[in-house]
Amino acid sequence: MIKLNRGQILVIVVVLLIGGLAINSYRLARQNKFLGAQYEALKQDPQLLAREEIKKLVEKLSKLVVLPQGEEPVVATVTDKEKLKDQPVFAKAENGDKIVIFAKAQKAYIYRPSSNILIDVIPVNIGNQQITISGVDERNPLKVALVNGSKNVGVAAELEKRIVEKKIPGLQIVSKATAKSDGYTKSLVLDLTGKRAKEAAEMALLVGGEVATESAETWPKADLMVIIGADFK
Repeated sequence: MIKLNRGQILVIVVVLLIGGLAINSYRLARQNKFLGAQYEALKQDPQLLAREEIKKLVEKLSKLVVLPQGEEPVVATVTDKEKLKDQPVFAKAENGDKIVIFAKAQKAYIYRPSSNILIDVIPVNIGNQQITISGVDERNPLKVALVNGSKNVGVAAELEKRIVEKKIPGLQIVSKATAKSDGYTKSLVLDLTGKRAKEAAEMALLVGGEVATESAETWPKADLMVIIGADFK
C-alpha cells in the first residue's frame, strides 16, 4: 500500500480539480458556441423558430393523414378548452392540442402531440369576407398592436385601414410601431396574454399570416401583436 504525505495528496487534489474545471469549461464552450449559432440564425431570420416548429409538427401529422399541398398552415394551441365548449366542432380538443388550419383546402386538423394522435378533421369555409374574430364584441374587446417588421414603409397604417374596413365589433387597434428587425418575411400573430390562442389563429387568417409563440420584439400592452412581414401586399 502506497502512503502519501499531505503535500502529495494536495497536489493530486489540485490536478484533479483543474482537470474537472477544464472539462466543464470545454462543455460550456461547446454549449455557448451552439447557442451563439442559434442566436445569430434567429437574428438573421426571426421566424426561424416558429417555422421550424410548424415544419416538425406538419411532418408528424403527415405520417397520420394525407395533408393538403401547396400552402402553409396556420397553427394554434388549445390553452383553455373551456373557451371552446360552445363550439361543437372543437368538442374533442384538450389543452395542449394543436389546431392545424389549411385555409385554401378548407380543412382543420386537431392533433395531440402528447400521444401523437390525430383527434379530428374539421371542414372549414374561410374567405376574406367571412372571417370574424369569435367571442369578441364591445363588452369583450380584443386589443391588437401592429408592428412593422418589413422594409415597406406605411404598411402598419395600411393594415389598420383594412382591419377597420372589416368592421369587426370589439376589435381595437391600440398601437402601431416599428420592429427591431425589418427581416420578417412572413406576417406573424402572437398571443401576448396566453389566453387568446383561438383569436390569434383567426387574426392570422384575417391578415394572411402565421401564429407564432415567441418573439424578440418588445411586447406592447395588448392582447395580440401582429408583426407585419414582407409578404403583406
